[in-house]
Amino acid sequence: MSQQEVPIQYVLITPARNEEKNIKNTIRSMVAQTRLPLKWVIVNDGSTDATGELVKQYLEEYRWIELVEMPARRDRSFAAKVNSFNAGYERVKHLNYGVIGNLDADLSFAADYLEFLMSKFSEDPALGVAGTIFKEDGGYSSDTDSFEGHTHVP
Repeated sequence: MSQQEVPIQYVLITPARNEEKNIKNTIRSMVAQTRLPLKWVIVNDGSTDATGELVKQYLEEYRWIELVEMPARRDRSFAAKVNSFNAGYERVKHLNYGVIGNLDADLSFAADYLEFLMSKFSEDPALGVAGTIFKEDGGYSSDTDSFEGHTHVP
């Protein structure tokens, strides 16, 4: 990227329900990024654990993180996740960004992960979606253990 080029701004939305065990690792990964988002909205989707309280610990220091609280409910469904994403979108739709991302609340990644993904959008303005392979602690790899491999965006 030349000095005159302005980097593409991005925003992230994270629907999170009962992610007390994982959300701190996700937040730690995000605050360590070499390329921070314009805004990161974490939507606490009616968690019955300490998810929301853990997120609140980071809000004062990292003003680009915002927490949205959804009402408690009994069911867990894909529609609820979509509703949470939409609630997060309401908080960013007025901002000037080029890329919006849906970040799961149970991930951790290298400090240059978002910089790498954003470079792909800078290299190809027609790119509509980007991601990478992933590996789980138990040994599963989307690269070798999935029929989609490199052609699938998790």
